[in-house]
Amino acid sequence: MLGGLVENMDAMAIIYMAFLLLAIAASWKLSPPQAVALVYLAGIMFLPVSPPAETLPSLEVAGDSPYWIMPFALPADIFFTKAVVASLAAWMVTVVGDRQSLFRYRWHWSDLPILGWCLWPLIQSVWTEANPAGWMSSLYLACVWAIPWILARIHFTNRDGQLVFIDSFVGLTLLLLPVVLFETLSDLRVHELIYGPHPFADIGTERYFGNRPLAFFEDGNQYGMWIACAALLAFWRAKWSAVTGARGPQIAVAGLLFAMAIASQSAGALILLIAGLAMLFFAPALRILRKAILPLLLLFTAVMAVYLSGAVPLRTIAKETVAGQIVWNALKASGRGSLSWRIGQDQKTLPAIQENLVAGSGQWDWWRELEKRPWGLVLLLIGQFGLIGFGLIAAAFLQAMWTSFSAPVARKSGANSLAGNPGTILAILLVMVLLDAMLNAFLVLPAIVAAAAISVMPGKNPSRERADN
Repeated sequence: MLGGLVENMDAMAIIYMAFLLLAIAASWKLSPPQAVALVYLAGIMFLPVSPPAETLPSLEVAGDSPYWIMPFALPADIFFTKAVVASLAAWMVTVVGDRQSLFRYRWHWSDLPILGWCLWPLIQSVWTEANPAGWMSSLYLACVWAIPWILARIHFTNRDGQLVFIDSFVGLTLLLLPVVLFETLSDLRVHELIYGPHPFADIGTERYFGNRPLAFFEDGNQYGMWIACAALLAFWRAKWSAVTGARGPQIAVAGLLFAMAIASQSAGALILLIAGLAMLFFAPALRILRKAILPLLLLFTAVMAVYLSGAVPLRTIAKETVAGQIVWNALKASGRGSLSWRIGQDQKTLPAIQENLVAGSGQWDWWRELEKRPWGLVLLLIGQFGLIGFGLIAAAFLQAMWTSFSAPVARKSGANSLAGNPGTILAILLVMVLLDAMLNAFLVLPAIVAAAAISVMPGKNPSRERADN
C-alpha cells in the first residue's frame, strides 16, 4: 500500500515531483490565472502532510497533542512541505506558460512589508544563533509567502482574476465532499489510507455527532476554517451571479458548502462564517465595518500589547474569580473547553516570548524546554521572529484590508457596489482568517493570495497595466 511507502521521504519526493509535472501539463490547457489558481490551491488541498520521518513513531505517545509539529506557514525542521511545493508548482506554471508576466512585474510600495518579512530571518541571524539558518528561513518564507503574493499581484488584482480565484477555491473544495461524508461517518482517515500517518489524525476528531473530517489538511481546525471560507465565497458568488442566469446552481453550491461547514463542527470557524455572512447580506453592517476599520485596527494593536505583556492574568481570573469560573464552566458544559485550554497554553509561554520580544529568538522550537507551545500562530511567530517580524507581516495584511475597504465604490447596488466587489469579500475572508490565527496555528494559506489581490487599488496595479499595454 502507498501509505506504508510514504513513510520513506524518497516516496514523498516522488509524489511532489509528480505533482510538479502534472502542474506543468495542466498549464498548457488553461489560461495563466486559471492554471496558477488551480495548481496552487490543489497543492495546498491534496498533497500529503509531511512531518519529519523521525517524529512519526513518537506519534503513538503524543498524549493530548503532538505539539512539536509546526504549521507550514513558518520555517521549522523540514523545508519541502506541501506549502513550498504548491508555491513552486504555481511558479513553474507561470515560467512555462506566462513568463512574460514575470518580466513585466513592477514592485509596488505595498510589496515592501512582505519583502521585509521574508528578509527578516536573514537580518535577524546576524546577532542570533538561528535555527533554521537565517538564509534558509528567508528562502522558506519566500517560497510560502512571497511567491503566492507576487503571482496574485500579477493575476488576481482585477475583477476577472479575482473571480477566477474565487471560482477555483469553491470548485476544488466541492471535490472534498466524498471525503467529508466518509470521514464524518468513519473513524478512518483518508490521508492515512492513501499517504500514511498524519500527526493530528486522532486529535479533536470526536464531535457532537460523528467525527470531524480532516481530509489532507494540517489539522481539523484548518479544515474547518477552509470550508468556512469556501462557503462564504460561494454565498457571495450566488448573490452576485443573478445577472448571468446561473444563480440556481450557485445557490445549490453555497448550500452544500454550508452543510459541509456545519459537518466540520468547528465552532470558531462557524461563528466567523456567520459573521462574514452577516456582512455580506446586511449592507449596514458592511458599511459600519468599512468606517470602523481604522479604530478596530488600533484596538487590535492595543489588545495584542496588553496580552503579550501578561498584565492581564487570564488564568488567574478564570480560576480565582466568580466571573471567570462562570465562563470556564460554561465553556466546559458546551463542550468548548478547548478554547480555555488554548488560552492557557498561550499564557504559559508568555515569559519565554518576553525574553526576546522585540527581535525574536530565531529558533523555530523556542518553546522546547517548556514541553508545550502556543496554539495560536501569532504567538508562535512572535516567539521566533519577534514583534519586528509580526509587525512586518501584519503590515502587509492590514494594508491590504485598508486598501480594499477604503477603495472608492459606487453608491448604488450592483456589481460595482461595495458588496458586489470581489475584493470586498476577499477582505472579509482575510479578516476571518486573521482572527482564527489568534488561537489556531495552521493558517489557511490562500489568505496570502487574497491579501495580495486586494493590496493595490483597482486599476492601479503597475504590473497589470504593463501587461495590458
